[in-house]
Amino acid sequence: MRERTGNVAAEAREAFAAWISESDDGRVFGEVRIEKDGSGYSIRHIEDEGGENLDVSTDPTDAREISRFTESGEYRPLKSSPNLRRRWELRLSGEAALVSAMNYFYPAGAVHWHLDREGELETTSFRENASRQSGMYERAKHLSDEAAQNAAKACCEDDVCLKKTLWDIDDDTPLEAERGDGEIPCPEPCSVFVSFARRVRSFEKEEIYADSDGLTPSEKEDIAALVDGAASGGVSFAREAEFEEPVNERRMRYRRLTLAPKLRPEGESG
Repeated sequence: MRERTGNVAAEAREAFAAWISESDDGRVFGEVRIEKDGSGYSIRHIEDEGGENLDVSTDPTDAREISRFTESGEYRPLKSSPNLRRRWELRLSGEAALVSAMNYFYPAGAVHWHLDREGELETTSFRENASRQSGMYERAKHLSDEAAQNAAKACCEDDVCLKKTLWDIDDDTPLEAERGDGEIPCPEPCSVFVSFARRVRSFEKEEIYADSDGLTPSEKEDIAALVDGAASGGVSFAREAEFEEPVNERRMRYRRLTLAPKLRPEGESG
C-alpha cells in the first residue's frame, strides 16, 4: 500500500461527485439514490423513485435528522441498517453539500468508498479489534472462531447491514459470512458488532449449564418469548441493539444458526 499524500477528504469528495455525474440514472449508495440535477444533486430513498409527496429540503444537515429514526420512530444505532425512513428529498448545490449529507447518512462512507477503490483502505481483523477492547467489552476477545463466524453471519449480512464487509476473523481465518454487494465498505468491526459479540460470548459461556436436551438457559428464554409472542397475536422485535432482550433480530439470526439445528429432528436440515 503506497503512502498517501494530500487531502483525502477533498479527493474523496471530487471522486464521489464524479462517480455520480458519470451515470445518467444516478447511483445507489446504501438505501439512497443520488442523481445529478443540473448544477446540483438530488438524494432520495431508493423506494421513492416517483418523487411524489416528498418533503423537500435544500439543507444537507437535514440528513442528520432523516437518518436518526426509522419509519416507526425507533432510533437507528447503525446507520447502515436497511431501515432508513422514506418520503423525503434533498436538493443540494455543490459537491461539499452532497458529501456533507452523505456523511450524515453513512458516516465516513464516501472516504472509505474512495480509499477502497484506490486500493488504499486499511482493514482491521476481528481479533485485532477485539484485542483493543476493555471494560465490559473485553470479553469479546475470548469469542471462539466458530462463534465469531456465526456472529458475523447474524450481524453483518445484507439483511441487517448494507455495508460490504472487508475484515476477516484474523490474518489466517477468512470471514465466512456473505460480505455484501453494496458500495459502502466496512473496514473493521463496528461498535454494534462488538456489542453483539460480547453477548454471544455470554451465550458460549453458559453452555456448561445446558440441560439434558442441550438447551441453555438463554435459549429456553428465547423459545419461551417466541411462543408467548405468537400466542399473543404476533412477535414484536426488541430494538436493534438491545441484544439482552430475547426477541432481537440479530439475536434470532444467531439462534437460527445455533439453536434451530438442536430443535430439528435428527437428519432434518433447515
